[in-house]
Amino acid sequence: MKSITRFTRNIRGNRCLNCENDISEEDNFCSRCGQVNDLKKVSLKQYLSAYFDDFLSFDGRLLNTIATLIFKPGYVTKNYVEGKRMRYMNPFKLYLQITILFFLVVGLFKTIDRYKLENESSGNILSKLNSKDGVAVLDSITSETLKDLEENDIKIDTITLSAISTGIAKASQRVDSTKSKSKKRDQDSMLILPFVDSIMLAPGSLETFKLDDTYQKSKDSVMTGFLKAIDIKIESLLVEKKGIAVNDADPFNGGWIQISKKGALKKEALKHMDSIFKSNSIDYKISESLIRSTGSGWFENTFDKVKGFMEYQKEHPDVSTYMALDALDYEKNYWNVFLYSKSGDWNEAVEDPENYGAEFKDRILSRVSVALFFLLPLFTLVVSLLYLRRKFNYTENLVFVFHVQTVFFLLLLLFIIIGRIAHSKAIIWVFIVIFMIHLYMAMRQFYQQGRIKTLVKYIILNSAFMVMAAIGAIIISFIAFML
Repeated sequence: MKSITRFTRNIRGNRCLNCENDISEEDNFCSRCGQVNDLKKVSLKQYLSAYFDDFLSFDGRLLNTIATLIFKPGYVTKNYVEGKRMRYMNPFKLYLQITILFFLVVGLFKTIDRYKLENESSGNILSKLNSKDGVAVLDSITSETLKDLEENDIKIDTITLSAISTGIAKASQRVDSTKSKSKKRDQDSMLILPFVDSIMLAPGSLETFKLDDTYQKSKDSVMTGFLKAIDIKIESLLVEKKGIAVNDADPFNGGWIQISKKGALKKEALKHMDSIFKSNSIDYKISESLIRSTGSGWFENTFDKVKGFMEYQKEHPDVSTYMALDALDYEKNYWNVFLYSKSGDWNEAVEDPENYGAEFKDRILSRVSVALFFLLPLFTLVVSLLYLRRKFNYTENLVFVFHVQTVFFLLLLLFIIIGRIAHSKAIIWVFIVIFMIHLYMAMRQFYQQGRIKTLVKYIILNSAFMVMAAIGAIIISFIAFML
């Protein structure tokens, strides 16, 4: 092995600095641990030379390994397992270096994309269309467009004019649909109000609340009965009228929708109760702890808590977490602090899903490399079980998996670069086809089995990997959001 150290007598010693083994000043290396016999202090030149020699493998192993991996599927793994290793890089080290390079380049592209100019005009128009004056905006666009065409003596055929009119009509229908949904939501929320009136405005119902503060427990006791009755009524409304609209863009399904509807109706009921107290000059505030005590369970209470945090954080973005929990009458424990701290992320995800989605993807991407260190060894277990009758042990199967994954990142990086140059996203499908063919050929070469048997195991392995990747993606997404 060639050393980067100048083997001169004046910088050699007779004792190894690493293992303290006695050696001769004539020896270039320690016979026990292999360290260079060198007493000279590390210089910057020596350090950088050692680093690049190790990282880039100036002896040609890096390029030789990469070229053979790509153009001769399975050949490197087969030779490495058979003991022909000096011509190739260590599989784990190569995989690590390629993944680092991949994520660095992808991160660089993300940074470059942030400085691209965006067309703001379309966003402004869309925001106006979604406003209350959306129909007026559309009418204005229509009249101004037709006016400009007439002034400039631009003739358009009836087909083009019909297409323009159809597009504007569809946008107008969308605005009208939004308004109708909002109106329906208002009608639905009124369903609970007559019931609130029936229990609060009944003779004698408000008498307890007119007493002085010494009767606070009695007031809370009566209010607890009111709240429980309202909860029961809301449950019956949801059963009788499952089509109650609560939120146009409700992101939840199934039970989540029911919880959301219940929370919205209860919120309307509480607002109406406060208005009744004010109209009767009663100074009583329904405490948050009392509202929570009448909830249906931990899950629904947590859901309502999160929604309350999101609403409060939206209205008071500058209030600290501890002050917010004080104002909302919540205990200052780790769970509540965590939920309130995440309310900002939840609000951003709801209000600006496009920007939040891009940021969230970056968070996930930054954790993929770490997740793969856990996923690949687990996937190797599947490979080992599938080839249990073959002569390869777990470590040799792991070498195959590392080589395959290295090729995956190499090809993906190459096609990402090509796609950016060609301004085409469809190039990714070419990558998928090439990699899948490469994987099949690698399995054939390394495991030396017939085409049909390899194809069956190829399908099983890909299916297993997709399942594990899906589970891993869910876990990573959860961690990325929570951290």
